[in-house]
Amino acid sequence: MEFFNKAKIIKLRSHLNKFLVADDDEHTVRQSRNGSSVKARWTVEMVEGKSHVIRLKSCSSGKYLTPSNEPFLTGMTGKKVVQDIQANKRDTSVEWEPIKEGGLVKLRAKGGKFLRGNGGTPPWRNSVTHDVPQRTATQDWVLWGVDVVDIVVLESQESMASDLSPMSSFSSLPDIERVKRESYSRPNSCNGSPLASSGRQSGMDFFHGAKAVRLQSYHNKYLVADEDQETVRQSRNGASSKARWTVEFVDKNPNAIRLKSCHGLYLTATNEPFLLGMTGKKVQQLSTQTKPDHTTEWEPVKENAFLVKLRTSDGKFLRANGGTPPWRNSITHDVPHRTATQDWVLWGVDMVDILVSDDTESVRSSFTSFSSAVDGFSGSPERIDSPMMTPTTFADRETKLSSGMEFFRHAKSVRLRSYHDKYLYADDDGENVSQGRNGTAKEATWKVEFVHGFNNVVRFKSIYGKYLTASEDQKMLGVTGRKVVQTMPQKLDSSTDWEPIRDGFQIRLKTRYGNYLRANGGLPPWRNSITHDIPSRHHEWLLWDVETVEARTEEPPLPSPPPETINLDLESSFRLTTPKSAPAEVDDLWERASVKSEGRMVYYKIADDDGNVDDDDYEEASFMFKGHGLEDLSQDLEDETGLDDIIICSTNPLNGKLFPMRLALPPNQKTIHVVVVPSTSKVAGEF
Repeated sequence: MEFFNKAKIIKLRSHLNKFLVADDDEHTVRQSRNGSSVKARWTVEMVEGKSHVIRLKSCSSGKYLTPSNEPFLTGMTGKKVVQDIQANKRDTSVEWEPIKEGGLVKLRAKGGKFLRGNGGTPPWRNSVTHDVPQRTATQDWVLWGVDVVDIVVLESQESMASDLSPMSSFSSLPDIERVKRESYSRPNSCNGSPLASSGRQSGMDFFHGAKAVRLQSYHNKYLVADEDQETVRQSRNGASSKARWTVEFVDKNPNAIRLKSCHGLYLTATNEPFLLGMTGKKVQQLSTQTKPDHTTEWEPVKENAFLVKLRTSDGKFLRANGGTPPWRNSITHDVPHRTATQDWVLWGVDMVDILVSDDTESVRSSFTSFSSAVDGFSGSPERIDSPMMTPTTFADRETKLSSGMEFFRHAKSVRLRSYHDKYLYADDDGENVSQGRNGTAKEATWKVEFVHGFNNVVRFKSIYGKYLTASEDQKMLGVTGRKVVQTMPQKLDSSTDWEPIRDGFQIRLKTRYGNYLRANGGLPPWRNSITHDIPSRHHEWLLWDVETVEARTEEPPLPSPPPETINLDLESSFRLTTPKSAPAEVDDLWERASVKSEGRMVYYKIADDDGNVDDDDYEEASFMFKGHGLEDLSQDLEDETGLDDIIICSTNPLNGKLFPMRLALPPNQKTIHVVVVPSTSKVAGEF
């Protein structure tokens, strides 16, 4: 109940990272990726005389979330969940009992069944039922994340904002105080801006103790300072020095900060419109030679435990824009009132450097500086002769970490996904290993073997029948990282042994000599390479997600207790960010893990009104498609892009022109590249 006691309006997020929404027919409920829609918002009602149950009323239809007795499909146990009115005050059919499961909740209906967000293929995909899942692969499907929405605005503002076109989504209301004053007239409104109606909760705790941070937008891109020393934009390359911002506190304003780029320039909210006729205004870098004024001050406003909004002195917010060019990847400051863009002012904070005491500052600065000389190398491994080899240790963190063997106990084969959202590949030369984005490739599958006599060690065998091996060869002369390769030694030794160490809901893989499997980023030759090392920077590059490909039908052998091993300290690095999985503790992670189904990678771009997509400044987005046919792909692309009624196109390799895809998708789950064309665009009329 602690998730709901102080909440008026919430959003429920399923294990598929989709939101529970009330459909326009005022009867159906389903899952959707569009969490900014009012249909994803539910008013929380407490039940008089019952402190352990709640009712959830849709903010769009005013009807209650109700478990029905009608089967979702004949012959199946899952029953429909619908929107319905409450028959009377004593009607208990609309009541749900929240049961805490780590950082998530399960919602139990009166009959003892649980609200469940289904996955798989149609008609199950995106459906919502209530059921008691018996299969381990579906245990996660009854878990929900709770996002508290604390917003109150006038209906007139919502209707006015909804009349704006997608390209003019910036509200013309200049004064946030007007919104705040008028909001008190409707304390239970479900629509409108992301601003709190009564007071703001400071987000300074995200920055206290921080020397430098990265800011990650709703679009999973980072705020970067361009090399022209003026422009700021979004980029997926969070390893670049351009994504790092030094935090400065404002002497006369304890609730505000300044952010200085790697070029030594302040993040500044200007009065220059981003585009004429739009209210969004430019955010730029300002020279430190000019005396900083209120335009360089940003007030962190806490949205929830993981996200902040950065408010200017004029009441506007730092905003990461999406959509088509020129909006895509741009940064402005504005007060968004359309529900579709409210999340665009939310930022995750990654702490990449911390403030330390004066007596250790000189030592710390020698290996955590953000000079262009170091960061121009974009996160390459540390040099042997570098002062980075004498950092402070991270022993306290290491001793608190537990074994990660529960990730592998019931797994016959797995995929390992790195921090860069790439998979550990066994290269087809049968020797090297690397990273790749296609998780469905056979090279990304590794067979799990247990080591006789040890209960905390595993081996990984590639599709070529060779073992993942930590070699003694250096990746490059003069750097500490050593090669990781595939080998088949005549006698297996400790170089093929890996100890999984649980780190939240991810693992680190430790060699028997204290190094860690590391997925490198940055520029070639480091990009996509794999080494083993004990780094003092980029701690997150050691973290791996485990995806079970094939479950083990028999129980693994129970080995004898292992000999005592030496515990080497991991050198320090700090990262504060939104966790990829919400629960704080899970007793049995296998019971929470779903076996991943195969699919294909889909890369896409969004065409502008004239059908132009050849702008090299904008990279392709991608996702794993597990459906069948163009109809399923169209639905998934609409969920991914937030667009309605789209046309999926390919590019003619001869003349570069777009043509609609009418037939079946390429066979054998082949990766495809498509262009998304809104049906309302000019070019759509030519098809």
